[in-house]
Amino acid sequence: MLNRKRILTTLVALVMTSSLTMIGNTASATTTLNAPGNTFAAPALSSTPKILNSNATGIHDGYNYELWKDYGNTSMTLKAGGSFSCRWSNIGNALFRKGKKFNETQTYKQLGNISVNFNCDYQPSGNSYLCVYGWTSSPLVEYYIVDSWGTWRPPGASPKGTINVDGGTYDIYETLRVNQPSIKGNSTTFKQYWSVRRTKRTSGTISVSKHFDAWESKGMKLGKMYETAFNIEGYQSSGSADVRNMSINIGGR
Repeated sequence: MLNRKRILTTLVALVMTSSLTMIGNTASATTTLNAPGNTFAAPALSSTPKILNSNATGIHDGYNYELWKDYGNTSMTLKAGGSFSCRWSNIGNALFRKGKKFNETQTYKQLGNISVNFNCDYQPSGNSYLCVYGWTSSPLVEYYIVDSWGTWRPPGASPKGTINVDGGTYDIYETLRVNQPSIKGNSTTFKQYWSVRRTKRTSGTISVSKHFDAWESKGMKLGKMYETAFNIEGYQSSGSADVRNMSINIGGR
């Protein structure tokens, strides 16, 4: 009987020692993973959602954002990364966007290949666009790559050609705005460049640089990059959109 007790006591001690050693190793591993500068450190939590109701610009979770309207009811909720949601009603014109702003010192070719991945629940009622949107300077150009729209397909002009990319065909347009608001003031004249997909879609990849290449091949010159953003726009309409995922990728060609 005594020998059995000694054996049991020894086994219990061994199990307890093993458990303590395992706990010690786990604690050590946790400390190592969380050590400053360690490449395996756990990522920080995403930024807290932010709600906007009036005109505003800023940076949220690594992306530039902007809500712009002339009048009407608007709401924009900034979520993790490039995602956001928005609602609008009784507006004149309203734009909701998240993207990247540049310092107007480099062309798109100097920046490297630009593409946008997105997934959106898009519910317009009236005139609206789901698009990649932005500006260049010198020359001053406002540009749109439209993947879906509301009741009217923009821009109501004659196409200058087409581009086949990302599994679809886009019509290319050039229009002119005279004495209108822009990134350079409230009364400016500038060109608008458009690529408008023939069939609507609300998710996928938009190869932005390929549209730029197609435009320039038709003499539609772009200047130094000011902005590339994923944009929901409404014009004299109402609607909502939930951009569940969106990322802008900029890299080598």
